[in-house]
Amino acid sequence: MVGTAAPATERLRVNQVVSEDTQQVVVRGKITVPDPKPDVQKILSTDKSARIKKVELVPDKAIVEGTLTLQVVYVAFEPSQSVHHMHQQLSFTAFVELPGARPGMDVTARVSVEDVSITRSSSDPRQFDVTAILSVFVKVTEMQDVDVVTICPSGATCEMETIKVANVVGSGTRQVIVSEEFNVPDEKPPVEKILEVDATAEITDKKIIKNKVIIDGTVTVQVLYVAAEPDQPVHQLHRTFRFSDFVEITGAKPDMDVRVDVKVESADVDILDGDRLRADVVLMLTAFVTELRQVDVITKITGIEATMTKLKIDHVVGEDSTQVVLRDTFETPDPKPDVEKIIDVTVQEVKVTETKIINDKVIVRGFVEVHVVYVAKKPDQAVHALERRLNFRTFVEIKGAREGMDVDVRPVVEFVSADAEGPNVTLEVVLKVTVKVTESLQRDVVVSVAPVPPVICPPGQTIDYVVQPGDTFWKIAQQFGTTVEAIKTANPTKDPHNLQPGDVIKVPCPPAKG
Repeated sequence: MVGTAAPATERLRVNQVVSEDTQQVVVRGKITVPDPKPDVQKILSTDKSARIKKVELVPDKAIVEGTLTLQVVYVAFEPSQSVHHMHQQLSFTAFVELPGARPGMDVTARVSVEDVSITRSSSDPRQFDVTAILSVFVKVTEMQDVDVVTICPSGATCEMETIKVANVVGSGTRQVIVSEEFNVPDEKPPVEKILEVDATAEITDKKIIKNKVIIDGTVTVQVLYVAAEPDQPVHQLHRTFRFSDFVEITGAKPDMDVRVDVKVESADVDILDGDRLRADVVLMLTAFVTELRQVDVITKITGIEATMTKLKIDHVVGEDSTQVVLRDTFETPDPKPDVEKIIDVTVQEVKVTETKIINDKVIVRGFVEVHVVYVAKKPDQAVHALERRLNFRTFVEIKGAREGMDVDVRPVVEFVSADAEGPNVTLEVVLKVTVKVTESLQRDVVVSVAPVPPVICPPGQTIDYVVQPGDTFWKIAQQFGTTVEAIKTANPTKDPHNLQPGDVIKVPCPPAKG
């Protein structure tokens, strides 16, 4: 590429990748068939999932804490061979080496389950030994402003590349206190003393309005307690409740992208009386708003002195969306009464449970949880409510998407309705699923060049001039002391109303003054 007279630059605000790595973790533990479940004759299936609860950065390292959840379906060791289900959790901790990482930097992490083995313990038929292999990925980034040269300067030869980056519009944090009073479940004994409280939080929805990010989520509190019974046994209960809040970010607009991180800073549960508790959870919400920018950068330059820097960012491979229509007709579940009239229908949760990349395509699985309030078909016409989960599976074509790249999926419900006819309820949900695929991109790019001498126009000669942004024939004629007509004559095939930066034109230099 031929150089221009002066460099043009563009400022990017990016999350520069400091370090990233993947660590395999082996989790070992034991699970026990809970009372009063029957003994296990044969395990039919095991549904496994893992989630990260906390990531702490120390110098050059990340400490990741999380839980492995197992849903085991089994045939009972009894004459009827009935099928049962049990739910167990195991904690894990991983250490990921990340050179350059420091406390206070931005960190993202994800975990996937690669394999799980469950074998019966030789010492206890109701106990099983679990060995699981997890893959933990951690990326540490730091927000930086980078001025990149976007047009090759005069006298230089350049290699250019077009990159798509998530330019950071702004970020913000907000501390939120989520409180709720709730009853101890009927099947649990009353509380004498609380031994331990653990809380996790999850973002269920996020939306940008002007200068603000609206955030919805859930908080799950797990309480280990001593029961108010003569033998004081230890029990556990959990409670999930919703929250909604916002973070102000100047410059945020609805068509931009947003990422929200949530961190549990503290969790307390107080006893109001033996059967009623109060939970207070302090959350820290952090929102990052970005917009897609496409920029030409110089990756190689010769013929002129230039300063280069290493740009290590998430390059946007592609982004697209698809629309999914979900319909489900079902009978009112027992013991709920039939529906006379539907009062309200709302979406409680939209969740993506699985994403998978195959060549040029992203497969997405998830569910929509719908809440229906209705008048019962009974003499008293009491108001009842029911919930229904609608599963979905779809795909979005993203050219260039390959296995191993990062995927961000944003499902948004655009329409929901419910109708009732006889004992049947019909739900319809229109869902828009937007997918963005990114990959880590590392390039040396030009950020500045040495000053270049002004272009000299020898009297009576014609020079090659490279058009700059904003140039017109009139402006060029003024710069070199010639006329617009002379430039037009020297460039008969060039449209003076369609000059593009980088175009090369002939400029006739005026004769020497006599």
